Amino acid sequence: MILTAVKCSLYRLVFMERPLFILSVAVLFIGFCSELVNAQPTSSRKSSIVEPISELKAVASKSEPTVYPKGTVPNISIHQAAAEGNIEVLRQHILVQAPDYINTKNGSGWTPLHFAYAKGQKKTALFLLENGARYEARNNLGQAPYDIVLLKNNFKNSSFALVELFTSEACSSCPPAERLTSEIRQMSHVKGLKVYCVSFHVDYFDGANWKDKYSNPVYSARQRAYEFKKFSGMYYTPQMIVNGDYQTLGHNRVKAYNAINRALKKPSKVAVSVRQIKKDKNFISVNACAVGEFVNSALCVVLVENGIQRRITGGENKGRILRTDNVVLDFKYIEIQGAASKEFHFSEKITANRNFSVVSFVQRIDSMSVLGAHATMIRQLGEHHAADL
Repeated sequence: MILTAVKCSLYRLVFMERPLFILSVAVLFIGFCSELVNAQPTSSRKSSIVEPISELKAVASKSEPTVYPKGTVPNISIHQAAAEGNIEVLRQHILVQAPDYINTKNGSGWTPLHFAYAKGQKKTALFLLENGARYEARNNLGQAPYDIVLLKNNFKNSSFALVELFTSEACSSCPPAERLTSEIRQMSHVKGLKVYCVSFHVDYFDGANWKDKYSNPVYSARQRAYEFKKFSGMYYTPQMIVNGDYQTLGHNRVKAYNAINRALKKPSKVAVSVRQIKKDKNFISVNACAVGEFVNSALCVVLVENGIQRRITGGENKGRILRTDNVVLDFKYIEIQGAASKEFHFSEKITANRNFSVVSFVQRIDSMSVLGAHATMIRQLGEHHAADL
């Protein structure tokens, strides 16, 4: 029996229970949408903007005095021109304005590239990038231009299901549940559904001479947070929890799919995005954002690995070779008081033979309900971004 003090200490590692009065994010989210109106665009064509082929390297500043070009400044702002896709006006601004004016920000921190991406101006975005626009420029909420695209898309198509499996390599009932979550993951990819699977390995099966390689007391504490706040003493392996609201035996196929279908019928009011960024090409870094109507919440990110195969040397599965997906390698979170953006960094190295993903979600601290989620595949980063332009 784990001492109550230890349980509470672990529980606070995941979600610290303390009263918070958190301001509503509605005003911030309206401000996010109003940026598009303020730009007064003339075109609303939808275009799938993706990451550019390359990033321009920063030009070292010269010691000589800056020489400003001469000419007439256009009467259309550079931000409005970017939103409307008016490349000729953008070119005029570049010719007569001060150096780096292409990255100038408005009152909300939006650059011209933010407006081009948000309005689907594909050619304009490429023109700006080729002329020195910064791909990772952040607005006042910490959002880069491509984060705006992801948030818009996720807000419009917001039905999702976050499937959490609490499992252990030492539990003989867990392999069937692991296979089911792998099947759910593959099904969601084929059907284009926003279903995200994460498998937390608990530590309470670990013994003195052998332990689950992926177990962590923080993950056990997370499961017991559900016990305390949601499911009245129910924690076990394999336990499946969907969107923080529905729980079932992890290998019960019918109940698992029923819970997922129920979750997918509830549109979310929260948009979440997560995107890989280049900080160190050998390690994993992401930028996670959230906007919408929520209070008393946390922005969470989970690093998972797929395609793991291990020979188990202890516990009830001793001697078996298990293949698992969605294995949680690291879990981080920050408490948020509304619309937020945060960079998260992981120590796992990116290699060609490992299959990583990062899942981000917003979760209420009090009720444990998951309000929105998004995921991204992790790829090897060289000198350039992956490109589909």
